[in-house]
Amino acid sequence: MAHHAPSPPLTDAHGRRRAIGLVLSGGGARGFAHIGVLRVLERHGIEVDALAGTSMGAIIGALYAHGYRADDLQELARSVSWRDVIDLSLSGGVLKGEKLQQLLATYLPATFEELGKPLAVTCTDIEAGEQLVFTEGDLVTPVRASACLPGAFEPVEHEGRTLADGGILNNLPVDALSLMRTRFTLASDVSPPRRAVYEDDEGDAASWWQRVVATVTLERRTPLAAATFRAADIMMRLLTDAQYIHHPADLRIQHEMPGYRLESFWALDEIVSIGETNAEAALRSQPELLARLHQTSGTPMARRRLPPPPPSIVAPVAEAAERVARSAESIRTRLSPRRRG
Repeated sequence: MAHHAPSPPLTDAHGRRRAIGLVLSGGGARGFAHIGVLRVLERHGIEVDALAGTSMGAIIGALYAHGYRADDLQELARSVSWRDVIDLSLSGGVLKGEKLQQLLATYLPATFEELGKPLAVTCTDIEAGEQLVFTEGDLVTPVRASACLPGAFEPVEHEGRTLADGGILNNLPVDALSLMRTRFTLASDVSPPRRAVYEDDEGDAASWWQRVVATVTLERRTPLAAATFRAADIMMRLLTDAQYIHHPADLRIQHEMPGYRLESFWALDEIVSIGETNAEAALRSQPELLARLHQTSGTPMARRRLPPPPPSIVAPVAEAAERVARSAESIRTRLSPRRRG
């Protein structure tokens, strides 16, 4: 049984019933497509009144609920070195997640109540096997926990629970948005496709150390990782589709993107563009819904400007890689046979 936080008020600060809600799925770098969806909604003058998200969808949803617009989100994604959120762990996952929390705290307020729009963030209690929905109190910790992919990030201890990626149980949490009682529900779904070409990265020409570092920093997949991720993708898609039958949206914008993976952070602009194309096509395929969205859309909230980015922090694993590479080169040079003149 899912545990839910208290439901927010049914109306906004002006007594108006919330008209339009947006659900953002998880999907790692594939979630950049959500930025494209938000840009299209802005272009059409459709103001989102409430959001729900999990994993990358929780991160983007929280930033948008705080007042950043689509252009700001893309600028922020461009400015962040994704190695800056990597901190090596020796316990519950490859990465600790502390740097991710620091990054989130730079751009988000401390609590849900300080956001400009209502937000629901879903996580998975990996001990109880339950979905948890957070709508109040501490904001940064649930958002971080929602993005803690098992095996990659350590689980997060919060309020007596052991939390991990919300996509484990529900990668498109339409049910969480129902707490907001919006009139219309839109959903942006970047869940991986059920059918895709299986491949690994063993054929590249990088040195063994480059391959090790790239694997740890989620920039390549070993054959084991490729098979594991593909199996998880299939299960996630089947579960997402099954849950969607019981909790459908008025419009589901699906982004198949078989050529992009959850770690394809290098493809930011391409993925955002795909999101725009898919959102535009989905909206125009339902002209009656689009007209009703225009009629019910409220006044846009004030735009929040991005604060200056924090100094770039080089990930410890990258620093270690450079030190080891230099040491290896030094040892190789010393052990090389000396040429005699």
